[in-house]
Amino acid sequence: MNSNDTNILINGLLVEIHRSLLQYTAEAAPWSPDADAELLAQVMELAAKQDSSVEAIVNFLQSRKVLIDFGVYPQEYTSLHFVSLEYLLARLKESEQTLLLELKKALSDLAGDEEAICLIQSAVEQKQAVVEFLGKATLATHSPS
Repeated sequence: MNSNDTNILINGLLVEIHRSLLQYTAEAAPWSPDADAELLAQVMELAAKQDSSVEAIVNFLQSRKVLIDFGVYPQEYTSLHFVSLEYLLARLKESEQTLLLELKKALSDLAGDEEAICLIQSAVEQKQAVVEFLGKATLATHSPS
């Protein structure tokens, strides 16, 4: 893959991470009962930590003099303002797992660019921690079905 193709791929991953459901959740003000406030705070902390991957990718692209596209949130997210954490949790798990698979696939596409591989490997590790946390996350309260 030539450097231009690598930069385009990396910018696409930036958009996917920066405009992920986890990032949207941090801006959408989900609500939770007091019993789930700690879990909500942990999810917000995950979003804040994910910003470090975004910053690293931006720095990488800037160092290569790339015009950066930050993208926009998907239209379907606009209905997720002020919903419950319970409603979002399963969607977050699925969204983050999908993004992890996309990042892992990108690693093989980046063969030959060690700097890019190192950058995305770091994002993979961060995303694996998020997926692991969300896989174990349970609500203290649960609405009756």
